[in-house]
Amino acid sequence: MKNTFLYLLLGAILLLILGYFFSPSYTLSSQAKKEFTKGNYQESYQLATLALKEDPYNRSAFSIANQSKQRLNLQRFLQKTQDYYKKVSKLLQSPSITPQELLEIQWIYDAFSKEYATLYFFNKPTPDEKEAIENYAQWFKQLKEKIDLAKKQSSLNKS
Repeated sequence: MKNTFLYLLLGAILLLILGYFFSPSYTLSSQAKKEFTKGNYQESYQLATLALKEDPYNRSAFSIANQSKQRLNLQRFLQKTQDYYKKVSKLLQSPSITPQELLEIQWIYDAFSKEYATLYFFNKPTPDEKEAIENYAQWFKQLKEKIDLAKKQSSLNKS
């Protein structure tokens, strides 16, 4: 009687293990985890999302999908910010800035500020990402001071 129960228990455990390894959802989840460790966050996110479509209760896939989404959000933010930085730097290289260019710089600053304000709410950056983000934030803060000074001087010149 004890042996029968032991064999049934071992059989059930073996079935669960085999079910885990041969389940399409968990196979996709494993692949997503491998892609995540390689740094392929887009591929990782897609695989984890497919795994969740197969099994919405796959906690591993859910976790990997969230982590991949965070990495993608941070990468997108850093890329956009770098583009903003280049665009503003190019505008600032001209000897004089037109009111239109000043307005464009203000719009870029506003766009950065809006995205920066919500960035940390859903995302946890790595130390390197955090350093890059804070460097850009400091640069844009100084830019805002220059914009305000230019506006003040412009309004004084008109008076």
